[in-house]
Amino acid sequence: MPNPPSSTKAARALLAGRLSAFTVALVCFVAQARAQDALLDDARARLNRRDAAGAYALLADVEAQRAGDAAFDYLLGVAALDAGHVTRAIFALERVVQRQPQDALARAELGRAYLAAGDVEAAREQLRLAGRGNVPAAASAAIEGAIGVIDQVAPPAGPQLSGYLELGGAYDSNVNSATQQGEFAIPAFGGVLFQNTPENRQRHDLSAFAAGGATAEARLSPSWQLVGTANLRAAVNRVVHDMNTVLVDATAGLRHTAGMHRQLVALQNNTAWVGGGLYRTASGATAQLQSQLDATLQASAFGQWSRQSYKGQAERNTDRLLLGLGLAGQSGGAGPLGYGSAYAVRERSREPAFAHFGHRGVGLRLGMEQRFAAAVGAFAEWQYELRHYGGTEPFFDRARRDHQNDVSAGLRWQADPRWQLVAQARRTRAASNVVLYDYARNVFQISAQRSFQ
Repeated sequence: MPNPPSSTKAARALLAGRLSAFTVALVCFVAQARAQDALLDDARARLNRRDAAGAYALLADVEAQRAGDAAFDYLLGVAALDAGHVTRAIFALERVVQRQPQDALARAELGRAYLAAGDVEAAREQLRLAGRGNVPAAASAAIEGAIGVIDQVAPPAGPQLSGYLELGGAYDSNVNSATQQGEFAIPAFGGVLFQNTPENRQRHDLSAFAAGGATAEARLSPSWQLVGTANLRAAVNRVVHDMNTVLVDATAGLRHTAGMHRQLVALQNNTAWVGGGLYRTASGATAQLQSQLDATLQASAFGQWSRQSYKGQAERNTDRLLLGLGLAGQSGGAGPLGYGSAYAVRERSREPAFAHFGHRGVGLRLGMEQRFAAAVGAFAEWQYELRHYGGTEPFFDRARRDHQNDVSAGLRWQADPRWQLVAQARRTRAASNVVLYDYARNVFQISAQRSFQ
């Protein structure tokens, strides 16, 4: 094996001091759902006791008979790597990813082995592929930290580009998020019943959607990066064409990385078209601070300000400010990933006479993900938001109050590091004291996504 260049030596020295969490996090996941037998159980126990040399000696004796068994090769690769037999580790782990390309943990270990061998570019590529896979929170955080440190010490040459394409279909029980009430009383007119037109009531439909996005990164220094993203999403309904949507958003900003800590400041723009016409634009700025507290716990703080403008409806224009805190963590090597955030939001109407279009609100978001196998995982999420609107709602003689609950759940299949299939169901229930804004909505969708690097 040739001697690694000086930049690689520096990277390895820095990684040795900063990425103990990486090694610990990944070795702790040896007990994932893999084939069980006495030999592997013994090797697994030795690895968990940090007896890599003993585990390697146990497995190396039967490599000729068991090479090609992914569970065996994975443990052999981990043991060989931690015992200092880097070349043997690479051979074993390469066998795993050849047979199981979607095995993100094996790719992460292979990246660690390439780094130990001095091949920084191969290590970076395998870690990035692993990071796209379905991995536990601790491993994901360790992988991200490892890439960050590698990039600081041995920056990739030139701008980095990545992207994705997504195609899918859905059934939506309320594509226009409207009330199902056919008639309701208007207090301002003495309780006279008002007939709601069919197009303004709840409508269901089938839809097809397509989405794509790209991210570009250019390194300004070992710690600073210029980042930019752009995303496009379009949905076409089978019948309700006046609710066809196109969404475009773009972000450009600076990211600072210092070990396991990241800060991002960026400008944002979001534009929405509905029914073929411009509906709303929102432009502003966002900031985020993210810190890896330990191998299994990540904390964040975030804020966003934007100016929202509605085409032909100046009375609805608002300035929006959102501030929040988030936390994500995992208990145990194979336990579910849990995450949550809490936030406060304020939308202030730019027209004092239309204060009822602005609101104050608070929200809570909780979710979890669980991996069942190397390629399959499940997820669920609940979000609640309480909104108190300003002024009095015209015709209803009351200040509007909304309670909105969103619940979603689904399955994700990682066919390989670049392909995934997602099926999910989502229910929205907006309970309002103004009947026009009281509705329920159920969406069932399936999509396929391809990522590019």
